[in-house]
Amino acid sequence: MKVLTALLLILPAAGQSRFGELSRELQIAHLRAAVIRSGHVIWRNGEVTAAACEEPVIAERIPRALLDTPAPAPPGATIRQVLNNTADGTPGEEVLENHSFFEALKPIAGDARLPSAVKIASEEHEAFDWFNAGWLNQEYEGAKVRWCHEPSVLIVQVQVPGKGIRALVADGDAQLDDGNIVRSSVALAFFKDVAGLRVSEREELIAHALTALYLKDRDASAALVREALDQFPELESMPDVTLLHLFAQLGLPETEASATAVIKAHPSLPTAWFYYGQYLENSKRYREAAACFEKITMHQPPWHNWTVAAAKKELTYLKTY
Repeated sequence: MKVLTALLLILPAAGQSRFGELSRELQIAHLRAAVIRSGHVIWRNGEVTAAACEEPVIAERIPRALLDTPAPAPPGATIRQVLNNTADGTPGEEVLENHSFFEALKPIAGDARLPSAVKIASEEHEAFDWFNAGWLNQEYEGAKVRWCHEPSVLIVQVQVPGKGIRALVADGDAQLDDGNIVRSSVALAFFKDVAGLRVSEREELIAHALTALYLKDRDASAALVREALDQFPELESMPDVTLLHLFAQLGLPETEASATAVIKAHPSLPTAWFYYGQYLENSKRYREAAACFEKITMHQPPWHNWTVAAAKKELTYLKTY
């Protein structure tokens, strides 16, 4: 899990005090924050030292004239395809992360030091508008949300009709590698109390359950999940990979229905196969678990995802049974 180290928000003055209470409410230690308006820090809680997310910065530094030239990796892909997250599959599905692709692009982008999170949040970056590389895009309650994250920083840009709000959050309270910003308790608090978006109780319960799991309070997490399932039974059959991960980590029987729904909707989602495989392994259903992990390691064309190495490790472990 990632460690929450800082919080940086670009927002109107209204709502500042709400975020000042986040550390206490979410029981996350060492929450550091700064509020920026018109390029100036107008509120601060501790010192924000996080660097900007690397992938959008690299994309910004790639000369446009090179976008349709061959990428250093993977073979056959152009730089544009890599930056669009389509180098080897469906955007947001087969390629949930492309860190290795961006590593290969570093020599082209140059090795200049990354700007600080405060600096990049305080400036206008036109390149962000002509290319979405390194960003994930969602719509939430009528607002357009564009975001990216790394272990110590999460940048969120929210475009609300009639006004624009941008936020940068260093966030470790949710499983954001699965590409769903509403699974972050901090992001939901921002949406509701600053951007003025409607946030459902269902989303808040799941986000808080993930926060509790991050804090290693499995009992609290399980209680929140049970409350959510009691009120919203449709959760177990939603094609939501983060819910699958949460159910699997807690060893809940709802994992079966969740895995069925997610894999039916997204059969080429490596994290879905991995999370379900972990659940099966922990349930001592070793043959079924191995089949899930082999689905990842034997896929053609090969997946470029963290689950490949993790699945190989699990298969090696399963051979001991």
